Amino acid sequence: MEEEFDDFQNHSISKFESMLKTNSFLFFDSNEFEEIIIYYLDIGNISLAKKANSLALKQYPHSTSLSILQIEILLLNNEIEKAEKIACNIYATDPLSPEILIQKSKIYSKKKNHIQAIKILKDINVNSDLYYEALSLIGKEYLFLDDFQNAKKVLVKCLNINNRDYSILNNILFCYDSIGNSQSTINFLNDFLETNPYCEIAWHQLGKQYVNNEMYEEALSAFDFAIICDDSFIGAYIEMAKILEKLEKINEAIEKYEISIGINGPNSFALFRLGRCHDKLGNYDLALSYYIQTIDEDPIHDKAWMYISLYYFNKKKFNESKNNLLKALEIDSEKIKYWKLYLKISVELELYDEMELAFIEILSIGKLDIETLSFLTQILIKITHNKKLHFRLLKSIDLLPKSNENEINYLLSAIYFNLSENKNAIIFLKKAYFYSPSKYDYYNKMFPSIPKLKVFKNLHVS
Repeated sequence: MEEEFDDFQNHSISKFESMLKTNSFLFFDSNEFEEIIIYYLDIGNISLAKKANSLALKQYPHSTSLSILQIEILLLNNEIEKAEKIACNIYATDPLSPEILIQKSKIYSKKKNHIQAIKILKDINVNSDLYYEALSLIGKEYLFLDDFQNAKKVLVKCLNINNRDYSILNNILFCYDSIGNSQSTINFLNDFLETNPYCEIAWHQLGKQYVNNEMYEEALSAFDFAIICDDSFIGAYIEMAKILEKLEKINEAIEKYEISIGINGPNSFALFRLGRCHDKLGNYDLALSYYIQTIDEDPIHDKAWMYISLYYFNKKKFNESKNNLLKALEIDSEKIKYWKLYLKISVELELYDEMELAFIEILSIGKLDIETLSFLTQILIKITHNKKLHFRLLKSIDLLPKSNENEINYLLSAIYFNLSENKNAIIFLKKAYFYSPSKYDYYNKMFPSIPKLKVFKNLHVS
């Protein structure tokens, strides 16, 4: 029966498109026109759907079904007033028609009157062929209102009618996530899987919930069941690989990433993660090959460009490192990590203007932490001649919250020693040591300008 329908549809579509190309007139009955319009709506070709509807209404101006399809097309084009006028005319003669009730609800929804849209949809009888569609639309209207509890109740009813409607399942999970009770989400999915044990989507979503709760072994089992249900389910392989990587089971993670690529061909995410896995194993040349494959698939994958740059930096090929890092910075210039590497490269190449550029960029991005400030202070010591950067760093430190004040005092001491302002340097060093003596050896090792403990204890501020 389905094949007969497909043959009929293919024949009708071919005949209709032939008519348009030859500018001739061919006969179609109203049902045939409906199928043609629905076909174009389903594939998203609104222009041809509109053309077919216009021709159909010229031949069958009193067809309610064709007028309802016209409303659908008008709403897709956001012509709300025209759609509402046609809907009101049909509603006046047939106020109980489920088809027109659904279209009126869509009009109210477009006008952001979601309460009225729900009220209209509730008038559709439970025995109607469109009851399920009405229920799902009510659920979506509640979602528009951020009424997640009512949306969940209605959408669960839908799922009880059709447990293979995964868009409904995903909307239910969205409701649970929005309500914010992860355990309730897990309970719901486990209950659902009791009666639908071969639903790979539910197993996949259950695995993701377990990941959110750091229940990694349970997550691995859930993803494994998803794969048992569908051994070509790429998402489940990827999620398993991510967990295995997190658990430092790198070789197992590699295996899962490779399976995902084997099923559906290369993708930039899996290729990049394979590169990171091989980096962790010390297979640096192999990691590089995967990063290169990543950018072949996705030329704007900034992280891949950065790790290629890091590879060449570690090989002391600083010009190649710089060229690749510039690609990453073109894509995303807001990552401090990239500018820190650029600063290191500039130091190695003795490019003082570019050192200053990178230094200023890091300070302007903000998001400064102790690690970054320590790094910048170390760089300053290598370019002592640039007093302007010293004062820029001091100004940025002044703007920081006081939560890390004790460690910041060690950095301020190092900066002032570097400026030969020993009086200020000693003041900050004494303050740092008084509040955080355990950090002294760490910063003394990092900054040779900070005096040894025996010397420091004998220093006085005049």
